Amino acid sequence: WLKRAHRSGPARRPGARRADACAMHRHPGNASFCALGIPEICDVGQDALVENVMGVYAILLSVLIVGLFTAALLHVRDVESVPESLVIVVFGTILGFILQASPLAGRRGELDMRLVRLVFSMVLEMVALPIIIFESGWSLRIRDFVSQFGYIMFFAILGTIISIVVTASLLLATGTFDGVLSWRLALAYASLISSVDPVSTLATFGHLNVDPLLFILVFGESQINDAVAITMFRSLNKHALGSWWKFMLDMAYVFGGSVFVGVFLAIFIILCFRFGRIGQSPAHAILVIFLGAFFTFCVGELLEFSGIIAVLFHSILMGSYAGAHLNNESMALASFLLKQMSSLADMLIFTFSGVMGVQVVIKQGTGLTLGLTLCGICIIARFAAIFPLGLMSNLIKRRIGRHLPKEHDHLISWKHMLMMWHSGLRGGVSLVLVMELGSWVDPGTKTELVNATFIVVVVFLLVFGGTTGPLLKLLGVPVGDQVPEGVTLYSESDKQGIPWRIMQCVRENIMLPVLVGSRVSTSAEEDDDSGDPTGGMLSEVLETAKQAERRPGFGEDVPGGQVERMVSTVMRTATKSKMFDLFGSMDPSHVNTKGDILCDLRRANSRALRQDAMLVDHDVSDSSPSSSGDLDQDLDLDNLDTVPEQTSLK
Repeated sequence: WLKRAHRSGPARRPGARRADACAMHRHPGNASFCALGIPEICDVGQDALVENVMGVYAILLSVLIVGLFTAALLHVRDVESVPESLVIVVFGTILGFILQASPLAGRRGELDMRLVRLVFSMVLEMVALPIIIFESGWSLRIRDFVSQFGYIMFFAILGTIISIVVTASLLLATGTFDGVLSWRLALAYASLISSVDPVSTLATFGHLNVDPLLFILVFGESQINDAVAITMFRSLNKHALGSWWKFMLDMAYVFGGSVFVGVFLAIFIILCFRFGRIGQSPAHAILVIFLGAFFTFCVGELLEFSGIIAVLFHSILMGSYAGAHLNNESMALASFLLKQMSSLADMLIFTFSGVMGVQVVIKQGTGLTLGLTLCGICIIARFAAIFPLGLMSNLIKRRIGRHLPKEHDHLISWKHMLMMWHSGLRGGVSLVLVMELGSWVDPGTKTELVNATFIVVVVFLLVFGGTTGPLLKLLGVPVGDQVPEGVTLYSESDKQGIPWRIMQCVRENIMLPVLVGSRVSTSAEEDDDSGDPTGGMLSEVLETAKQAERRPGFGEDVPGGQVERMVSTVMRTATKSKMFDLFGSMDPSHVNTKGDILCDLRRANSRALRQDAMLVDHDVSDSSPSSSGDLDQDLDLDNLDTVPEQTSLK
């Protein structure tokens, strides 16, 4: 990582000269920083370096704690117009001024920006992004995601391409001002800045219990959008535009390799859960899930794929099948740990964004102007990607609605389109990618683009992140009690589309036999008298999950399903925003996922029993009629759906 930072750093040559100048008195423990040309660290001893680091660390923690207290106060007072992320950015700017005035990160009154970028890159890539991406995939609403899969891919792939082309064209049109004079640089930067990260918007959606269709469209698009933007950026950053076939081949290689790494490691961990019975030790199982996010990211990066894409697909698979081998308490605690660590990682990103914003304003006036210009370009590109595709999606929905009537209930209104356009915030992925621009980019231009990207992140958070709640109410989008309890986009009684049938075929024939087997861990198997010593929200979540599993029809083809109604009971008795803040999901125990797995297992076993019965009946058809009647009576062919679980599994 240090070699890459040195190779792509904007001040590599001057830094090398400065490193040579202090070569005679460098300290061995600081050799890496000397190689990067940071003599303020190179020239100090090990003890002084540790003291400086501890000082910065203490200031950072104090700023985060004060920011949390402030955010909690706003939450208690129901101040929805000021998101928590914006509060952290404000305190990040305060931290920037403190570091500017102190000698802890450079000379007094002169903060070393290379050191700030160095630390920020390390924290962002090694700590923050893996857990943020993993938590988003872990809490993905699989049912809703699959029901709108085609339209999500429509916005995420085609919409991202439109956004990239529009952004690149506008960058070239203003090339004399922003310094972007080639198609390669324009497309590369357009790819990284087109990666959306609506963390603040989704937090507001979760607190307000927004319309499920709007939530899954914004959430799903942001997940796949990252994969598309990263794949295109990595290929453009590696290959010139002259060799299009190499460019396309490299895109396929990076994306396919990243998906393979994430899926392979997820399957390996789930198989360890299944055959090693790791779920019987909940503490170790939760830690394996947590550390798996970082391990997957590192493996993906070491193999020169995309660690972010690998973590995304790894988390989706883990969230879908790990719950089959863990009880409700373990899944709820895992959701809690992932959500809180993800929130802390987001806080670190916004804090550093505030620090960088201070430096851009103080030292880089051109970066500030370029950043504001890029804000306007991104707004135009986002509009060009959302509204035309939204209209096309409605045409497709009306066409498909002739065969699937449920599609008529989920048309994308102009209010949904406006909120999707409004949710195009930028975040950590764009910051990581802009720092990865290679040596083919002019160092001065790269510095301006890095500074401008920080400005875009902060301004979008201020303008769009802080106005999500008021805009929802102004548009009259259903939120809170206006959304009926238990409403989902998918129901077993609805006619199923092609994406759902394909997924069911893969699940029943490949994923369930390999990853689940014939047994699913449920709390109904535990002692009824075992209470929950933690009490509070977790106790209510676990009790509701147990009730859902014990209800008749759990995991069976019952129209309307019992799981959704039982989970909605929690929503009526507890604060929805508190549930989302603690677990990042309205189903922290993944009871719906377990119900789907049980339903698929029983359906597959019933189908196998019917086929076996037909074969046996055909073999004995020439025998006495009474034999066939006895066989029908033993197998109860008319009521196979009610065959006990142990019998059907045999």
